[in-house]
Amino acid sequence: MINENRWLPLISALLTCHVALADGIVSEINKAPVTPDGNVAGAATDIVIDLDRSLDPAVEGRSLLAGCAIRLTLPNAFVNTGLPVQDIFSSPTCAPGNFGCSSAILLQGWPQHPLLPVIPPPGPATQYALTLEGTHTLVFTALVDVVPGNAAPGPGLKQAHLLLFGFRNPEKPGFYPINVDAQTGPECASETGVGTIHILPEIRPSVQVTSVFNPGAPNTIYQHAAPGGDAPLALDLLLWARDGGPLDGVTINMVNNDHALLMQGERAVGHMRIDAPAGASGHGIIDLGPSTVINTPVTGVPTARLTAQFTAGSASGRYTATISLNGGNSINMFVDVE
Repeated sequence: MINENRWLPLISALLTCHVALADGIVSEINKAPVTPDGNVAGAATDIVIDLDRSLDPAVEGRSLLAGCAIRLTLPNAFVNTGLPVQDIFSSPTCAPGNFGCSSAILLQGWPQHPLLPVIPPPGPATQYALTLEGTHTLVFTALVDVVPGNAAPGPGLKQAHLLLFGFRNPEKPGFYPINVDAQTGPECASETGVGTIHILPEIRPSVQVTSVFNPGAPNTIYQHAAPGGDAPLALDLLLWARDGGPLDGVTINMVNNDHALLMQGERAVGHMRIDAPAGASGHGIIDLGPSTVINTPVTGVPTARLTAQFTAGSASGRYTATISLNGGNSINMFVDVE
């Protein structure tokens, strides 16, 4: 006799969109932080694949040795419109501000801190090259050993950003698998996995982190501070509204040490919540002025920038700030206080 009840938790999770499907080398796949609609049905594909290493910069990433490759295969429901697949910075028409191409780039775990294909840009690839196999498989091939600390300082390979302006997301919303075959094991041994991207029916409010406003694009998501002191780097947030336009004029209103409202005029558009060590007091987040309209790094689409400063509390330990928009996503930032 079939026990129908055993299917109820899965069905319920699918209906409420709480399933994050990933296995093997893949941790998760999300919309890129430089677009409001990279995971929306029919829009240009702009997503980030996280590998199964912590994004904490204290944790070492993977290595891709010379001659080894990473293959990322999209389902056929993604439409390849025929733009050339090129290394970013390889030509004037495949660079930030002028993407007449599909491209992809390896990341070290936070926005705008990539492992570049050419150092310094622009020019032909010297570190790794991007090619297309068939119509839907992107291939990164290492030209030298791409390892932690070479040639850019950082923990090494943890993510891949797919800037596929020549692809369109499936017209039908839903969950779509992306297969990863990475020769990142010993002697180019394959490590495989699959992650699922949730293609949305429409744009949702979005909050993301950008790192470009600090020299060298350091990691503002993981920071350290002394008890009662400020985190050394301000946190720059990108805010999009439900229509995909900039969510400007937003300020932070602290309700208490652990909770703040994101306010646009008299309307609450989101929240900040701080999970602090036991007994902590005096912690909080303040804005350095209302959010203002800017062009998004890399893609250049309009967004709103909100700059915030985190102040540590009296107790040592990890403080986790969760920032969310109503009807949209949430992100975390971490400050270790010692």
